[in-house]
Parts: sequence; structure tokens; C-alpha cells
Amino acid sequence: MHSADGIQYIASPLFPAKEVNHAFLSRIGGVSEPPFDSLNFDNRDTDTSENIEKNRDKLSKALDVPVKNIVLVNQVHGSKVLVIKDSNHAGQPIVEADAIITDVAQVPIGIMTADCLPVLIYDPAKKAVAAVHAGWKGSAGGVSIEAIKAMRLQYGSDPKDMVAALGPYIGPCCYSIRENVVAEFKNRFGSYTGYIQKFKDEIRLDIGLANIEQLTGSGIPKANISFEPVCTSCNNALFFSYRKDGGRTGRQLSYIMLKGS
Repeated sequence: MHSADGIQYIASPLFPAKEVNHAFLSRIGGVSEPPFDSLNFDNRDTDTSENIEKNRDKLSKALDVPVKNIVLVNQVHGSKVLVIKDSNHAGQPIVEADAIITDVAQVPIGIMTADCLPVLIYDPAKKAVAAVHAGWKGSAGGVSIEAIKAMRLQYGSDPKDMVAALGPYIGPCCYSIRENVVAEFKNRFGSYTGYIQKFKDEIRLDIGLANIEQLTGSGIPKANISFEPVCTSCNNALFFSYRKDGGRTGRQLSYIMLKGS
């Protein structure tokens, strides 16, 4: 865990700091009051817009990221990919999507989570990045696969050149699912290898392993994937967890940005 001006975050050692600014933020270091304490970036509940703006300002200063340019999406647990082609998206109506890709420098793209998995991808050959929101529905829909496909189509990216990092998410230790979720994965992939398991009377899902399988299956070498499983529910003091917090909580931000020359 890294720290900057009180903000605690995780960074991947695979992303070169000279080329990419990125972070999987924790809930530590902001101004929001409980139950959104403290580095909350989502005001869809009752946290104030003033608090969100103060948190964004703190992030901007602490990690030297132009948050005023950040592109976010209305995450709907699907697999649609938003392509950012210029720097004019800040302040525009938010699009429904669960992944964002861009090759535009100084435009951070971000995903907000509170148990779902954030995935960040960087293609150093074509200078392009992606931010992916992968809950169980998005994972069953292959959202990571769709993001890689979009990068190949838009930028000519080769997955073997890509580097990916997975952030904190609710682990299989705490994430029980129902048979309908299993059916969704079977409908898309036919089978699954290890990320859905029986545990006593429960079925457990490991969203991280599911997305690693999608990333490697799309051609990203396993050595190019940074993955340190941190359960948001087990580590609720550090991360927002929708399940642990009873459905009323904040959202942590994960972002990535090309620095440019």
C-alpha cells in the first residue's frame, strides 16, 4: 500500500511510472462522513457534492492527476466499451458502459467500485489504456475480453504487448453466489476452471481468477498481469464494500492515464 498526502492506494509494479499515472485508491484520505468515510467519489447516495469535489481535489494534488479531465461512465454491469478519442469528454453526459479505452494523453479514465473488480490495462506499444469494471454480470459477459477486442480494433493493439493489473475486490472467502450466476458463466464460456467452487452449502465465485482467465485467454501473457488479491469485505477498514456495509457505502476510484511526452 502506498501513501500520498494521506491518500492510501495500490499501484502495479508493471506499469512504468514515466509513461502511466494510475492507482487503485482505498477509502482512506478523504473528507466524506460515515457511511461514506472518507475518500468517496460517488454521490448517487446522500454524500454531498461538496465532499466529492474536495475528494477529487485532494486526489488531483496528491497524485498529480488532472481530475477535472477524468472520464467516468454509468456502470450498468454489462460489457459495452466506451472509446475516448479526444479530451472533450469531461463534463459531458455520462454514457452507460463498463469499460473505457483511450489513446489520448492527460485524460484519466476511471472505474468506481465497492466489491466489483477494477481492471486496468496498458499497451506500451500503441500507447493506449483501458479501465474495466467487472462485477459478476460483467465478468459473465466477458467485459475484459470486450475491452481487449476494442483496443485491437481501435489501436491495432497486440495482447502479447499488453500489461494488466487487477485491483481489490470481494474475494471468494466472502462472495457466495446462486445457481443463476453459475448458469450465466456456463452460457457464455461453456465451462469454468477453478473460479467457481462449492464450499460447504455455498457456491463461491472468484471474480479475479475469472478475469485472469479472460485476459490470458485473449492473449495477454500471465507474466504481464499484476494480481495481489485483496478482499474488500475482509479489509473493510481500507476499502468500501457494498456487502459488508449493508448496501449503503461509498465507492473507491481506480484510474489510469497516459502521461504523454
